[in-house]
Amino acid sequence: MAGDVEERILDAATAMFLQHGFGGASLERIAEAAGAGKATLYSRYSGKEALFSEVVKRNCERSLRLVFDAPQSAELQQRLVLVTQTLVTRLLSDEVIGLIRMVVADAPRFPSLAKLTSDAGRSRAIDAVATMIADHSGRALDARAQAASKRHAHALATQLLDAIVSPMLMRALMGEELDVIRGDIRAHVKQTVALFVAAGTLKPFL
Repeated sequence: MAGDVEERILDAATAMFLQHGFGGASLERIAEAAGAGKATLYSRYSGKEALFSEVVKRNCERSLRLVFDAPQSAELQQRLVLVTQTLVTRLLSDEVIGLIRMVVADAPRFPSLAKLTSDAGRSRAIDAVATMIADHSGRALDARAQAASKRHAHALATQLLDAIVSPMLMRALMGEELDVIRGDIRAHVKQTVALFVAAGTLKPFL
């Protein structure tokens, strides 16, 4: 089935990127590892960057499902804790951290990888959390107020995710044991969200 072929290709690509880096992972080797013909792979992806983009997007989609699985009836603060805690846990998986380390290592030779990863990962996570925040109040707003609310929610989601993710990601990239960092996720997330609540930044959406 087409879906099975796609998954095999993305699984093989992920393994190759992690093992050989972006420069060392060729489309031919990925096709061979996936048990797919080169023609099949080339018919789906315009090049190695396009394939890597799909690898990142798949990881992101798996994470973003968790955003929408959070209980709709929960208080916004509780939902933000649940969602961001799960997103960070996913980010700190061996696979995702391995891909981020690969991007950092290969950035001097392939500078487009950083932007590609940001567009496919960070930006989509921010958009998903912003939508969750903006939709939480359920108040009827006119078009202008709705647009302003979405802008505010996007700024808030950006600040919140950066405050939560950046310190933990930096620890991981500096070589600290992932199990140790994962053990700190819950406390770090709860404390950061509580600071945003105390500062009144969530008030317009409550």
